Amino acid sequence: MGLLTMNAEQLRYKMKNLDELLPNRSVANSDELYELYSKFVELIEDTNYNIDIVDLYTMLHCAMEDFEMYD
Repeated sequence: MGLLTMNAEQLRYKMKNLDELLPNRSVANSDELYELYSKFVELIEDTNYNIDIVDLYTMLHCAMEDFEMYD
C-alpha cells in the first residue's frame, strides 16, 4: 500500500465536505450530527494520551467495520 499524498489542508477540505462528496452516505439530520460532534469533543477531551486525526479516522473505520456499515 502506498502513502497518501495529500497534505493536511487537502485532507481537512475533503473531510469537511464529505457530505457533499458522498451525499448518499449521510443519513443523520443536523441535530443528530451536532449530538455526535459533541460526543467526539467529549471523547477527545477525556482521552489521557496524545491522539491525532489519523488515529481517530483509523479507529472510526474499525468501529464501522465491526458494525458492517460499509454495505
